Amino acid sequence: MPSPKLRFYFREPTIDTNIPITDGTIKIEGFEWEFVPKEDDADAWDCGFAARLRAHATKEPHISIPAFPNRKFRQAYIFVNSKAGIEAAKDLEGKRVGIMQWDNTAGVWARGALQHYYGVDLKRINWLSPRVRKEGVAEGFVIGKIDATGDPDTLLDNLLIEGKIDAVIGPNVLPSISARDPRTRRLFRDFRAEEQVYFRKTGIFPTSHIVTLKQVFVDKHANAPVALLKAFRASRDEAFNRLEGPDPQVIVYPWMAAAIAEQRELMGENYWSYNVGNNRNELEAITQYGFEQGLSPAKIDYMSFFHPEAAALEGT
Repeated sequence: MPSPKLRFYFREPTIDTNIPITDGTIKIEGFEWEFVPKEDDADAWDCGFAARLRAHATKEPHISIPAFPNRKFRQAYIFVNSKAGIEAAKDLEGKRVGIMQWDNTAGVWARGALQHYYGVDLKRINWLSPRVRKEGVAEGFVIGKIDATGDPDTLLDNLLIEGKIDAVIGPNVLPSISARDPRTRRLFRDFRAEEQVYFRKTGIFPTSHIVTLKQVFVDKHANAPVALLKAFRASRDEAFNRLEGPDPQVIVYPWMAAAIAEQRELMGENYWSYNVGNNRNELEAITQYGFEQGLSPAKIDYMSFFHPEAAALEGT
């Protein structure tokens, strides 16, 4: 009898922690992978964390496992117009700041850091977005509408270059930043040093995605969450092996193994862990920020996200 299929939707299939799954190296015990092009068609997916907060708040029948294949510090994703007079995070107060949309995970993390770490009053920022929704926005925040369409990164980048907005907080590196256009720059010029100090002081390594299943699939296949977690752990381990193992893949940065060793010295041996225990700082922070920013009407108990057996599975 053939194994049942687990239909998976990858938001970002080319992330190195995901590639060993998408290239067929990592199998899933008891199931066959089927990769689908839309979330609606999937039994499981790498859910944006802000979307997970919103789904939980609206009681969507989803259940997650503690696998976080996409993680990024977000200080590097705050961009400013070079002539806007913004030299420090507090200088964002009173300025026009463009965002893709309020419930974008990158924005939630960046705003949380601005408020709690840098002491910025988020309600004193003039928020602007091409995608304005009233739902999921806390009282006291006003988001102005940018009356334009098209790719949000390009739209916001053009406005930033022209000085029509003063800063952008986004999930992606803006085109002008990649092109080293002198009219724009990152808020934190040495963002690596800034993010490393932030980690030392907070212990937070932001989680962008959380692997999530539809409850109806788990009801039919009770072994799916644990099997999926084991597969994602194996994929992550293979990704590290491909970078620092006996036959490392060729990439454009020849000292990758040394960089990973440096990260471990700063962040610990298991800094990219797929369990609950090693991620309590991040889970506590994202649920707090989500509540404060309006994504959930009350602070969510993060343990309620998780399938109990997967949450209790030993290992990193």
